Amino acid sequence: MTDIFSILGSSYKSSANSLFSPGSKFANVDPTKWQGTWTGKDFKNQPFTIRITNVKGFRANVTFESSAGLQVQQAFITTKNSFRIGDSSFALTGAGTAKLITIVTDPNTGIQTANTATATQKT
Repeated sequence: MTDIFSILGSSYKSSANSLFSPGSKFANVDPTKWQGTWTGKDFKNQPFTIRITNVKGFRANVTFESSAGLQVQQAFITTKNSFRIGDSSFALTGAGTAKLITIVTDPNTGIQTANTATATQKT
């Protein structure tokens, strides 16, 4: 029985580490800096909306709506004031402003490009 639990434990540790970059740390954040609706235009000049709700500690519920579709998930906010959702990273850059970086892969060449957009928090 001990072998089964050690295998499960090591698998859990390795899978959890792949979700975040090495050295990522988490601490309670100020919900007022994060909660609300964030809007902007992506690299194709298409509108996007990010809704951040229920910020508790370093966790938040995030809805990301863009021309690519709708993504909903729980996010973990790092001490670097950022979180990931899908192929995108959302990072605060100042009061009421943020940067959205989305990795796009060209289906023909496989080349990945980081596209950056600015988001502003609605009050």
